[in-house]
Amino acid sequence: MFHAGDAARADRGVSQPEAPVGTVLDAGALAAITRRLGRAIAKDYPDGVVLVALLKGSLCFLADLVRELPGPCELDFLLLSAYGDGRTRVRVAKDLDLDVTDRDVVVVMDLVDTGLTLTYVLRLIALRGARSTAACTLVDRQSRRLLPLEIRYVGHVIGEEYVVGYGLDLDERYRNLPGLEVADKAELRAKPYEMFDRLSRR
Repeated sequence: MFHAGDAARADRGVSQPEAPVGTVLDAGALAAITRRLGRAIAKDYPDGVVLVALLKGSLCFLADLVRELPGPCELDFLLLSAYGDGRTRVRVAKDLDLDVTDRDVVVVMDLVDTGLTLTYVLRLIALRGARSTAACTLVDRQSRRLLPLEIRYVGHVIGEEYVVGYGLDLDERYRNLPGLEVADKAELRAKPYEMFDRLSRR
């Protein structure tokens, strides 16, 4: 809660306490997750699989995940853009290059929360004639789920905290942080250079 005394200290130029930041997953934890999920996918698809990643947030995760797959594997990408009132609708800005007809497809996400985007993508790929579809996400924010959804491969479950790094961004910043970091969204937006420095030194 913000008190009148806080405003007085701010008026006098007294610095306020920094919002808490913290590492959710460091490089070692991320490597362990990609290793675990890669082995699970390889076991389920010994004859090969198509990984379809959603750009741009899943790129770092995909790059590490695919190197944990010892068997046949093909990659493709989708890019969705939001539009309409309140940007509540999506359209495909970059479509698949591969024909997924009669193929086993795993959709790779950086983060799943409401489930709306993932449900749309899984339905789209199924309509393209895929033999099977499954989902893999680095981070699952189950508390925000609006649609019932099965995610076969889950890296880490989080709550309401805002996370950046390892491909996840805010306004296209912070993707290149080596770990997954939690921080205040307003502070991330207001002080991008200072916050990047703070988070990258953790």
